[in-house]
Amino acid sequence: MNTERFVARDSKSAIEKVKLKLGADALILSTKRSDAGVEITAIDGETVLADATTGLGARSDESINDITLGYLDRELKALRAVLYNALGDRAWQEVAGKKPILATLEQRLFTLGLGKSAIEVVTSNIDTAGGLNSAWSAAITNLMSMLDLRNDAESATDLAPKVVLGGSGNCRALICRQLIARELQSSRPSKILVISATQDPSGALIDFCKREKVKRIHVKSMLEARFCIEKSGSRKKVIIEAGDLSPSMGTKDPIFDLFTDPALGIEIITVLPATHQSEILRSVDQHLKNLPISGGIISRIADAVSLGAILDILVLSEIPLIGCSRPFDSVVQPITPSGLIRLAKRLARDKVEESKSVPTAPAFPRTA
Repeated sequence: MNTERFVARDSKSAIEKVKLKLGADALILSTKRSDAGVEITAIDGETVLADATTGLGARSDESINDITLGYLDRELKALRAVLYNALGDRAWQEVAGKKPILATLEQRLFTLGLGKSAIEVVTSNIDTAGGLNSAWSAAITNLMSMLDLRNDAESATDLAPKVVLGGSGNCRALICRQLIARELQSSRPSKILVISATQDPSGALIDFCKREKVKRIHVKSMLEARFCIEKSGSRKKVIIEAGDLSPSMGTKDPIFDLFTDPALGIEIITVLPATHQSEILRSVDQHLKNLPISGGIISRIADAVSLGAILDILVLSEIPLIGCSRPFDSVVQPITPSGLIRLAKRLARDKVEESKSVPTAPAFPRTA
């Protein structure tokens, strides 16, 4: 059985040479690249069939199949090498298929609303050898450990001036009222000072301060707010209603004027609206990264369809969690990591059940 070699500058030209010499039924035995271009080794298909029929009888088909399968195997290996080089090791592993347990964990966390970066952090040290249930339990344990809880009961009653930043004006005003109510549990109204450092003070906050006989000052700038804090000294507990943030202005945001004097010891309480997307919360966190954030309060939790963005920011930024603010509560309510995750699961189940394009089975155990 005589084979012939064909060399051309590329595969297309080499195959054309094969067809021209041996016909369309030619059987290609190998393909390789050389300095001269592409080299194809082939044989006339009719010759193969005739030799196989004469010498092998019933085994002719088997001989031809062996040659064909050998050629296909080489071609598939070459294709795999091309894909691997193009995609890189990490992408190739994703294309080739992850471990089923790890893929299931990622899907469950995605159903909770977590983004890719947070999922990678939560699952980075998971051992899948013990099975799915064990791995899921470890993932939830990791997630809870990454939700930093500010447990100190006096966190809202110490003497450090507190400024409420982020979120909407309504969220900030509600949290200010709840912080004032907490202070009134241990202090007389005369010991509390509220500063509205915004162009549009909350009417609800104004009425609340009048009703509780708490002094409130409206200032036009953060520089005026600093002056009021310095003037009051340590005699009063100060709560500041701030205006909207301007992340696009960077460090030129006027709100930053309040923090140029570290001697004031101001603490920031950042508002984390549960209705915001992850990108918005990360943008605010990046804007405030060099400021003294003492903790975060979740707002608008009753309006949320997912807590994924909240879990994302708490995992990636490590903001201490103070609690949640709800309109029907007089003070900020504490919330535990396990309670937050349970709520996130409930919202995720509600979302899955309402969707007609996904299976009705839950994405994670109800008892986890």
